[in-house]
Amino acid sequence: MTRVLHVTEAMGSGVLSLVDSISRRQAEQGADVEVLFAPRPETPTDEALRARFDARVALRRVSTGSRIGDLRALSRAVARAADGVDAVHAHSSIGGAVARLAVRRRLPAERVFFSPHGFAFLRLDLPGPLRYTARIVERTLARRSTLVLTSPSEFALATAELRPARAHLLQTGIPSETVSRTARVADPGRRPVVGMVGRVVHQKAPWRFAAAARALGERADFVWIGGGSADDERRWFGDAPVRVTGWVSPGELAELIDDMDVLLFPSLWEGMSLSLIQAQAQGIPAVVSNVVGNRDSVLDGVTGYVCSDDDALIAATGRLLDDPRLRERMSAAALEWARRALTDDALGRDSLALYRRAAADGTAAETERSRVG
Repeated sequence: MTRVLHVTEAMGSGVLSLVDSISRRQAEQGADVEVLFAPRPETPTDEALRARFDARVALRRVSTGSRIGDLRALSRAVARAADGVDAVHAHSSIGGAVARLAVRRRLPAERVFFSPHGFAFLRLDLPGPLRYTARIVERTLARRSTLVLTSPSEFALATAELRPARAHLLQTGIPSETVSRTARVADPGRRPVVGMVGRVVHQKAPWRFAAAARALGERADFVWIGGGSADDERRWFGDAPVRVTGWVSPGELAELIDDMDVLLFPSLWEGMSLSLIQAQAQGIPAVVSNVVGNRDSVLDGVTGYVCSDDDALIAATGRLLDDPRLRERMSAAALEWARRALTDDALGRDSLALYRRAAADGTAAETERSRVG
């Protein structure tokens, strides 16, 4: 039985969804899986996490009451657990750094895996010098792990910027049984809805969504599924005609996505957004910014539009609002695309096979080094 330890300090939003997905699929394949995490303010309660994750997946929260204390405790917990597992798979930039440093003298790099889910050096809310430092740190730590990237554009970025010794592409997504069976049919008597899914934070560019709502608000309702601080919502939405739902459950999310006619997803950077994938899988045409992950989830001109500037985002959204038949064609194409390329059905099998291949390569390398020595 393969023993896997997943590690993160970003147990919320998209990272939470991806860790849930990969741990569930690995447990279905018979692996012994544990998720070790330090909480963030948006991390659900232990009860909510237990209800969400597969019952076979062990969950362990490391919490001291302070952020620095949590990271130190997480590092110690990873180091203690490393000797008893076949693979350590870290998620998110800080969690990745903590885990890789914690096991640097305990496990060979071939058995330590890292998925960024959005590299820190892509964060446009950070000063340039800090982004440069993050890139140098990632390049250094890439030598101490095997990179596992979740989209072709993220893989291309990582190999070009970090020059890692080991990097692999692993398809993530949603369960195939959740892909809608029938394409959407436009209702001429219903006012269209333009939606967005995510936290109200800088990364998601809520001001872009607000600008589209101001420009197109007479033609559609605009709904932001998720929430943020009251100050951020006031600052970025202001007087724009946007309804903000606040946090919703997974079941409520599916219903709210189903109410959409268009998804407007204008984020500044991503890894591989499961919310965007879910919308495509529910047959919602998507208008997205041209960033890592987004451009891999939407077929430009077929299942939605990939746009390189703010004006293009608004124009593409307006085009879909004005043409119900175009929305219907893109809905059907999105479902076919989701079934073909956006499911996680093979995630458990493929990730465990990756761990085994990497471990075998590491063992062979260690044996060769021993012979040479």
